[in-house]
Amino acid sequence: MTDVILVAHGRLAEAMKNSAEMIFGELKNVYPLQFLVGEGLDTVVDRITEQMKSVTSDSVVIITDIFSGTPFNAACAYSMAHPDQNVRVISGMSLPIVLEVAAMRQEHDADAIVNHVLEVGKDSIRTFDKSSIEEEEDL
Repeated sequence: MTDVILVAHGRLAEAMKNSAEMIFGELKNVYPLQFLVGEGLDTVVDRITEQMKSVTSDSVVIITDIFSGTPFNAACAYSMAHPDQNVRVISGMSLPIVLEVAAMRQEHDADAIVNHVLEVGKDSIRTFDKSSIEEEEDL
């Protein structure tokens, strides 16, 4: 099993876990961490460090909201300071990504999960094309 830490600006991580639990039910070993106004990088690194004490598996995926944002940088700083731990960090938190990770975490390690998410992540961004509906209606 792979533990998951969600780290984002404001209360997004908590909301993301709550939304994922609407679909999967209770998600044990998924930990949301917040980053609030007035806090800095060290605060987030400390939160990640403290949360890692509760981790029960040999691998961890940390999902952050924005590439190069404070949550991402803090997760990377933690990972670099602990090269002996299998901690993988990804950015671009979205409900589809969190759901993919939640679905895989029971049977896959962090490396396999991250490789899969990098492949399927781009498919979760779509646009509505009204003309395709109109074409179907003309048939």
